[in-house]
This record gives sequence, structure tokens and C-alpha cells, in this order.
Amino acid sequence: MLADSEFRKDQVSGDWVLVAKGRKKKPVFFSDKDKITSNKEKEKEDISKCPFEDPQKSGNPFPLLWYPSPEAASSEMEDLNSWFVQVIVNKYPLLSHEKKCPVPQKKGLEEKLDSVGYHEVIITRDHNKTIADMSVEEVQLVLKAYKERYRVLAKDPCVKYILIFHNQGELAGASVPHPHSQLVALPIIDPDVAGSLRGSADFFKENKKCVHCAMVDDEIKDGSRVISKNKYFTTLVPFAPRVPYEIRIYPIEHSSRFEDLDKEEFPYLAEALRDSAKRINKALNHPDYNFFIHTAPVGDGHDHYHWHIEILPRGFKWAGLELGGGVEVIVIPPEDAAKHLRKVM
Repeated sequence: MLADSEFRKDQVSGDWVLVAKGRKKKPVFFSDKDKITSNKEKEKEDISKCPFEDPQKSGNPFPLLWYPSPEAASSEMEDLNSWFVQVIVNKYPLLSHEKKCPVPQKKGLEEKLDSVGYHEVIITRDHNKTIADMSVEEVQLVLKAYKERYRVLAKDPCVKYILIFHNQGELAGASVPHPHSQLVALPIIDPDVAGSLRGSADFFKENKKCVHCAMVDDEIKDGSRVISKNKYFTTLVPFAPRVPYEIRIYPIEHSSRFEDLDKEEFPYLAEALRDSAKRINKALNHPDYNFFIHTAPVGDGHDHYHWHIEILPRGFKWAGLELGGGVEVIVIPPEDAAKHLRKVM
């Protein structure tokens, strides 16, 4: 039985979190009057001013990639006006593409690297249709765009890691309310993934098997943190989450790379992602959230890693222990969160 408060260790990174069950007595997340402010209750933006409503009219060139709506007629397949998803270069990029790969520059203890890479935006058509509101066919097109742009940019020898992420709402960092995802192709492996890679490699070296596979197997057998499961993917709340109600989607069979996603698996992943977004909306009254894809770095190796999607609802405040000690405090035990997420659907 869970004590009022206990530390839990992430099985991959080795980081500790504090699950503080006693704090649940503060009725912040289960009381209707104290729910996180709903996105649907926020003042609606003037769609005519949205730069993503018509990206080309807003000054963007022809998209790097686009797919027509699943409902488009065959005569409209080559007409950009029928687009459902399109990929454009970010107008305000975090990274810029150069012909030469960046070289580390050292001065004493200081080391820096030019921010060479790619920063792209994946936009869906409807201003008010989030992942939760899309059809499975529409979510598949979004995933297809992710995969295609990943494969193209992975050919650049300067790129070491590609991160695909989605910021839903202002608290999640979205500067434009229109639904969109982003892709950054980096000349480094980001620290979060690097830590997971080390933990995964260490476990494989010691146990000769994938840590994520072992974890998923244990979660399915236990069942208390599993939310749903289909033919290819399982959705669960992790044993040591970073925020309350964190959701992860894992391939049931081992796979180190998202970009190797098979055509047959697309609808099942689309179903799992849409279902997770719907459950979060119902359980937490349409909160802002982030999701991102963690996959193996570009190039060969890292076959021990197991790609997955992490979904983090926002609005849960960090205080002294989180900021000063780096220990996240989880006020809703993962088992309770999973039970709640199962029941809402």
C-alpha cells in the first residue's frame, strides 16, 4: 500500500520523484470548482489574424510538404487549397541551416557551438480542431508528416538528433493558438534524451535486454497504471512521472526508432494518441499540454533504446523542492491518475 509520501526512482534515467499522496487532500484536481482553467473557456482569438489559418497568405513560401484532407476529392489531390496538414520553415527559428557543420569552440572552461540545424512547423488546417477532435485518418496524416520530414532531415550529416514536439495552449509554450507541432533538428543530443540513452545502455549491458520492454511487460502484467492497449501500442501513466497525469505511449514490440514506424502501425498509433488527448481533456477539463517523441539519435547504434511518446499536462506548479532540488513532487499518485483516465472514457 502506498504511504502518504514516498520517493520513486525512474527506471531509465535514475531520477527520483516524490509521490506525495497526502497532498491530494488539497482539492485542486478533483474538485469541479478548482479544475485547471479550460482552454475552451478562454477568450477566442480573432481567426482572421491567425498566421496559420492561411500560411501562404501570411507570407510563407510553398510548403516543404503537404497532404490533402482525407475527405478531398481525387480532383483536389494536387490542389494546395485542399491541404489538411502542411510543413513550413519556422519564421522565427531557434536554429539556422548552414553549409558547414558546427565545430565546438573552447575558451578555458567555456565551450560553445553554433546553433546550426533546422526548425520547422507542422500545421493542421482547422483553427479549433485539436488532436483530440481529429479523426484517426487526420491524426495519421500528422504522424505521416512527422515521419517524412524526419527521414529527409536525418540525411544531413550535421544533424545528431531530431525532436518532434507539440505545444497545446499558452501554458505549454504555444505562441499561436492554432494547432501545430514543431520539429527541431539539432547538432547535439539533447540532455533529457542523453540521460535516457545512458540509462537504457547501462540496463542493456547488465541485463541483455531493453529496459523499456521490461518495464512495459511489467506494467501490462500489473495493470494498475495501464490506461489502454491496442494491437501495437500500450498507453500508461509511468511509475515515476514528471508531472501528475503524465501519459506515455509505447510500442509493445521493441523498436528503437519512430521513423521506422510501419504503415500498418500508423492507425493504431493515431488511435492511441487521439484517445490519450481525449482522456486528458475529459479528466482535467481541457488543460494545456505538451507531447513529444523520444526516439534514438540519427545514425546507427542505440538499438537498445525504445522510442515512445510522452504527454505532459501543464498547470501543475513547481515550488522550492522542484526548482532547488530537482525533485518533482507528484500530488496525484500514478495509480489514481490511471484509474481516473480509464474511467472518463
